[in-house]
Amino acid sequence: MSLAMSLLTLLPAPTYAYAPDEWLEQHSTIRVGVPNQLQPLIYETENGVAGLDVDLLKQFTATMDVELVWTPCGQWRDCLDAISNKDIDILTSVSYSVERNQSMDFTQSYWSMPWAVLTLDSTMRAGSSLRMSELHGQRVGVVEGYSIESQLINTGRIEVVGVSTIDEGIELLRNRMVDSYVDSLPISVHELQEYPLPGSKLSVLDATQGQTLYIAVRDDWQPLVTLLNRGIDSLTQEHSEDLKRKWYGYQLEQGWTDEELFELVMKVGSVVLLIIVGFGIWNSRLRKEIKARKAAERRIRHIATHDELTGLPNRNLMQDRLEQSLHQSERTQKPFAVLFLDLDGFKQINDDFGHNYGDELLIQAAQRMKNLLRRSDTVCRHGGDEFVVILPTAVAVGSALAVARKLVVQLAKPYKVKKQQLEVSVSIGVAMSPAHGTDVEKLLRSADKAMYAAKAAGKNDVRLASTDG
Repeated sequence: MSLAMSLLTLLPAPTYAYAPDEWLEQHSTIRVGVPNQLQPLIYETENGVAGLDVDLLKQFTATMDVELVWTPCGQWRDCLDAISNKDIDILTSVSYSVERNQSMDFTQSYWSMPWAVLTLDSTMRAGSSLRMSELHGQRVGVVEGYSIESQLINTGRIEVVGVSTIDEGIELLRNRMVDSYVDSLPISVHELQEYPLPGSKLSVLDATQGQTLYIAVRDDWQPLVTLLNRGIDSLTQEHSEDLKRKWYGYQLEQGWTDEELFELVMKVGSVVLLIIVGFGIWNSRLRKEIKARKAAERRIRHIATHDELTGLPNRNLMQDRLEQSLHQSERTQKPFAVLFLDLDGFKQINDDFGHNYGDELLIQAAQRMKNLLRRSDTVCRHGGDEFVVILPTAVAVGSALAVARKLVVQLAKPYKVKKQQLEVSVSIGVAMSPAHGTDVEKLLRSADKAMYAAKAAGKNDVRLASTDG
């Protein structure tokens, strides 16, 4: 350890007292946890480490003068303990939970993966999303420490069998000691490629939590969260697709993505997987069917947390994002802002032109908001013509009000819908946490009340919530 690092550990001030760039000057290495059996995400090879997360981390830290130290941390539960105990500094592919946020910080999301259910049950439905209720009465294997484990247990109707690795889980399934095994989709498909399981069926589990992935950071290194978020913001759609092809394509001659491979496995069974890997044989007509179904399957997995019309996060995801922001604010002692928006004159649009026009206007309004806001911000459709915006880094009231006023200007510009020029305005209420609420319900109520005050004052305006309730 360098002299600078040794002295730093003696300072009484917490690490997040530094500005991110200043903090970076004091830290030359970052220990990255490498769990056992997490292919194709992150794993050890003869030549070092490899995987999707490895490539992503190298990009996210490309502008930082730091060395990534790849640190084996054992089974998944051990790795979670390691970051809580600061034996490692960051851990990738972690889903957010309130419990975890007590002992680690989280970046913004950088990837998403569905949970998959693997079974040998000939009566089990395959080829589409399974509801959690379809696993009731079953013995279900899952790696201990996975976020899905608690969801399965909390049903009270599933016998959860904890395992240390996917190998152990699939071996239990092979020997009929469990009825199903649950793991992430890419990890499951990768395992089936390496060790085919004849007669198995693979389906997506319709679970509303744990599909969005974050980088977990030790809770005294908050500036690193900001630095990693900068890197996450730099990830382009093109590079994201390149990485998918590299790590989820499994080097098949056809160059399929993970989704196409998954569709294939669901349609004709994992036995065919061995044929594909060994001989590269596939029917072009079936391949067209796979591509045609890909959009529908993606929509099924998306709809649980997103509004069908606008594609924005819905109330379920909004609740999760607000809880995450509240816990982050409590830890860092920095406020954040919530904006409650209501479109003025929208009902008249529906009455005069019909709901098709109103729907198109909502889609355009949603896109304008996304274009104006930063990637770290969240805009949600609350219902009807109401939206909620979360500004997790708006630590000053003035900054939040400035964003709100920009939204007023952008949303008041005319909309072109089917050769018609339509106009609405927007009333916005702004609430800050903790000043106007320290829980989700109070914060939304404060912002909503301020929004109605803006309407009462003449609409097309912004109002700050009051502290007297």
